[in-house]
Amino acid sequence: MLLPLFQWFESMWVAEWIRASTWAFALLEVIHLIGLTILLGTLAVVNLRLFGVGLRAPHIKDLAEDAWPWTVIGAVVTIGSGVLLFVSEAMKCYLSVPFFIKIGLLAIAIVFTLMFHKKMTQSDEPSTASKAGAVLSMALWFGVGLAGRAIAFF
Repeated sequence: MLLPLFQWFESMWVAEWIRASTWAFALLEVIHLIGLTILLGTLAVVNLRLFGVGLRAPHIKDLAEDAWPWTVIGAVVTIGSGVLLFVSEAMKCYLSVPFFIKIGLLAIAIVFTLMFHKKMTQSDEPSTASKAGAVLSMALWFGVGLAGRAIAFF
């Protein structure tokens, strides 16, 4: 059922251009990793603050609000470059279990971040649930990164 879709992605002109270029894929990977670093970095700072580790001066809510635009930028850069990387090797991804794990974790991580992360950072004294949410957030996002890295090996 998905095979024709993946074949179509791989046959797109942009996918063919990326594959034909000597530098496009590598540049897209660098951009992808920069976006992922921004995304994970901002989430890590906020989640560590929920545990009382790292920054102590700003209130959690203020820190989360200040970090949010950078989190969004990191997500947009990561997802945008990831789509381009995907279309250039869609058939490889079709045969890759880590790819499907990554996409599943990505969907869950995005929904979790959009629905719960803001709620977790509203109180000056984080609850046990907020701390558990911080652990889940980091596990999901690092899982996305690890599964993405595993695509190259499987």
